[in-house]
Amino acid sequence: MAAKVRVLGFPITVGWAFPAFLTFLGYISDLTGIELVVWVIFGTFAILVHELGHALAFRRYGLESSIAFWGLGGVTIPDDQLGAARLPDRDWLVVSLAGPGVGLVLGAIGLVVEHVVAGQGPEIRSAASTWTFVNLGWGVFNLLPISGLDGGSAVVHLLRLAFGRRGQLLALAASIAFSAAVAALAFANRYTFVALMAVLFGLANPYQYRALFDGLFPGRAIRRRQREVELDAELQRRRALNEADEVPASSLLGGRRDLPPQA
Repeated sequence: MAAKVRVLGFPITVGWAFPAFLTFLGYISDLTGIELVVWVIFGTFAILVHELGHALAFRRYGLESSIAFWGLGGVTIPDDQLGAARLPDRDWLVVSLAGPGVGLVLGAIGLVVEHVVAGQGPEIRSAASTWTFVNLGWGVFNLLPISGLDGGSAVVHLLRLAFGRRGQLLALAASIAFSAAVAALAFANRYTFVALMAVLFGLANPYQYRALFDGLFPGRAIRRRQREVELDAELQRRRALNEADEVPASSLLGGRRDLPPQA
């Protein structure tokens, strides 16, 4: 079950897994009652405006998109995938930084609000702190140079602008090394959640290994693409044969009616 809405013209799908995950995070962080509710609301809003930042950047370059919430966050999906793939690196750099950029601005506002409400009750101070964390904290984390995060994407396009294809290979190799370092450091200091995120988005991201190996061994990439083309052609051939072998039921019935009567 999922809720579907539109914001600024963008279709947004929110499944049950995302608020459930936020609630779980709040629960293991000892949040209860109104603090837990505020956490889920502010967290959802922070992810929404983050993804809207990406979507508006795509729109700037003539591409509409949709937003989907999944278990660990959100994703902005361009309607025209080929058009998005053809965007130059400088445009992709803007798209990559637009999401966390919104979070940094809202987080900075949160820091000001925290100062203003310093003398207020604990509920108000807690709400202001939560706002700052989900915007500023998550925004900074998203800028880490890990390929599954916006920071990793930004580094790839930045180094490609500077060094061409070699820049992409450097960025992917650096992402793997940085992910391992962050995971090890976080585990050593008992920041289990940060360590898991580094492993999930960095070390467990198959795209970066495939792209890195394709760049280091271009012959391997060419052979893989040839196999993919051959496999697609074989599937098309089999589908055509299956369609040719199918006999409509009406033809069978018609043939049966043409049989001579039985004695």
